[in-house]
Order: sequence, then structure tokens, then C-alpha cells
Amino acid sequence: MERFRTRRNPRKARVAIGVLSAGAALALAACSSSSSSSAAAGGSQSTSGSSSSSGSASVDTAALADGVTKAAAVPSFSDYAAGYGGKVGDVSNLKGKKLMIIPGSSAIAACTEIAQADAALAKAVGMVPTIFANQGTTAEHNTAIENAIHQGYAAVNAGCAYDPTTNAPAITQAQKAGIVFSLYGVTQQQADQVKVPYVNVDPYVLDATLAVDQAVSQHNGQPFDAIGITANSLSATGLMHDALKAELAKTCPKCTLTEVNVEAPKWKTDVSSTVSAQLLQHPNTTVLFPYYSSMMTYVLQGIQAAHKSGSVKAYLNFGGGTPYAKIQTADPGKSIVQSDIGGYPPWTGYLMFLQTARALEKLPPIPFDKAIGPNRIITPDNAVDVLTTGGNGTDWVNGFRGLLGLPDLSGSALTAAATLNGSMTETP
Repeated sequence: MERFRTRRNPRKARVAIGVLSAGAALALAACSSSSSSSAAAGGSQSTSGSSSSSGSASVDTAALADGVTKAAAVPSFSDYAAGYGGKVGDVSNLKGKKLMIIPGSSAIAACTEIAQADAALAKAVGMVPTIFANQGTTAEHNTAIENAIHQGYAAVNAGCAYDPTTNAPAITQAQKAGIVFSLYGVTQQQADQVKVPYVNVDPYVLDATLAVDQAVSQHNGQPFDAIGITANSLSATGLMHDALKAELAKTCPKCTLTEVNVEAPKWKTDVSSTVSAQLLQHPNTTVLFPYYSSMMTYVLQGIQAAHKSGSVKAYLNFGGGTPYAKIQTADPGKSIVQSDIGGYPPWTGYLMFLQTARALEKLPPIPFDKAIGPNRIITPDNAVDVLTTGGNGTDWVNGFRGLLGLPDLSGSALTAAATLNGSMTETP
């Protein structure tokens, strides 16, 4: 195999998430390699890789496209439920207990939607949830945890664009006070560092793999030049980076990749100009891999500023959320953004609460490699359906309720639960 090369900032080794749903399972590349270099002063780096292979990759682009099509379909709760640990049992003793919910950043739509769903299921079992609005700073997260300690909370849920190790002392103090934690979107290493086994995550490896497969299939297996816009401090970045690089090596060894790092606090101010500058510096680029959907608005601005709207398409955009799906329903986003891959925020919030209930009931946690939900690919072809229906059906609502011993919902109540009272549906 001709190796695909790229250099990046050194970062801690991360454990790959290798669990795939039955409906979207794809073989992941088994090997990859990289060399490291320190970032230049100023934070952002641009590195490139190329293949010296004189041949072409032998790849079945139809099979790649089929995998993407399956991942774009409505998922089934039954594909995931077997790993969720069975029924919690009687949760009546949770009634009246307080739950502190801390989004990684309330400014990120998906983070807020996850928190809202978490709170809704907590209310359904009789708990009293509080969503602590914040702008993503460590100080704010510490304040929320301290409030939980001093105000008699039984549990804390935190996650979404969040690294719990930044709050390790506060988490330890809260645990000593008897508060249980459930975390979303962390690595196994981070969970181990803060001694929180009750976590739920996204199949980041699969997401990046599918994004590459979509780009390669749309290019009919022909080599292309790509730019990745990363955020190296976020926990999912390393997992997606390694999977993206490995899948490119397997399916398109003559493709090239340039990477530039823009951290989350600077997305609004720096992503657009960075994208524009990179496209002008690398004029043959036809593919962008923005790692996070919250970059998307600024990525589009950069593409337009570089006058590349007709020649560049974007794939991956992990994170989901209603505002980003809407971008794909009208031009220029519809023509440019080919995939917005992310877990359905309400499903993710329900799963975070399920882990909380298990912690409070002193049941074993759902294992790290099973505590996942579906990451449906949103494309220009299904974006309107996602917006008008919620995107992931409704069977998961009663699936989670059944695990908690709650009665099934039906009719308008079921639709409201699946769509956060309509906030997850929007007619463009």
C-alpha cells in the first residue's frame, strides 16, 4: 500500500472507537502512519502530504457509495439497543432528585439540543434538571459543578465540545460529595483520568471514514487535493484525523491532504479567512474536510471569498444540529456541503441520561464501545426530510422510555418528544 502522509501537531494517543451499527458498518483501514512536527508560533499550521505512486488505487466506488447511502437512511433503535444494558428497573426513587446539565458550550446548537433532550427525559422520570448555560470556559464549568455540590444535586451531566480533565479537581470534589457524573463526547483516556465510567460517545472513526468514502466515490476514484480544517484541542479530532488519513491511504493513495488548525474559540473570526487563504495557496483543491459542523457557515464564506463555489465541495462537518442541516437545503450550501455527519442530539441526550440513571441506581455502565448512537449522514438529498421530520424517526423515544420503565408515547406526544417540541424540525 502506498502510504498517505501528513504531518500534524503531536497529541496524546487516543483510543479508536471501533463500533459500527449493523446498518452502516464499513471496514475501517487497519493501518496508518504519520510524522510529527511542532506548530509554528501563532497556532495554526499547514502541512501537506502526497503519494509518489505511479498507479491508481483499485477501489470499488459503487460499494463506497452504497455504504454512504445506508448511513444516510433513517436508523433503527434496535440496531443499538442490544448494547444499552437492558432495563434499569424501578426508577421511582429518582423522583425529586436534582440533575445539573452542563453543555460544553451553549453557543453550539447541537450542545444545547443534547442538553434539552437530557432534561426532558430527566423530567419524565421525575427528576429536577437545570441546564447551566455557558460559553465554554473552564471557569464556567467549574462554577456549575460547585453549584451542584453546594445546592444538593444528585448528578451532573456534561459534554459536547468538552474536555473533562480541565475540571478534574472540581469533578473529584463533587464525587467525594456523592454526586455521580455522566459525560458525553469524551475519549476513554479522558474518562479514565476523571474516573467517570458512565459516558456516551460518537463513532468518530466511522464518521471520518464515510466522509472520505463519499468524496472518493463522487470523484469516481480519481485523485483529488483536499484541505482539512481541524481543531486539535477537541477530543474527537485525533480519532477522526487518523481514520480520515487511513481511509484516504486505502481508497485514494494519490490524493493529497493539507491540514490547518483553527481552535473552536477562533472559528467565528479565523475560519473564513483561513479557508480562503488555503484555497488560494492550493488552487487545485476540490475537497474540504471541515471537521466540525459549527465551522460550516464560516467555511462557506471562505470558499465564496476565494471564488471557488463552483469547484470545491465539503465533506464531514461532524456535529449535526438543525442550523447546519438547513444550510444544505439551498444554495450555496446545497451545492457545496455534501455531508453533515453527526449524532442526533435528542438521541444523544437520552443516552447520556440513561447512563445517569444507571449510575444513580448503582448499575454497571454501558461499555464505552456500546454507548453510541447513530451518526446519520445529512446530504443535500435528505436535508429537507431531516428538517421536517427530525431525521431519526421516533422508535428510539419509546425504546429509551422502555429501558427506564416509562409508558410508551404516541401521536403528537411522541412527535414532540422526538423533535424537542418541534425545535428539531424546520421547514426551509
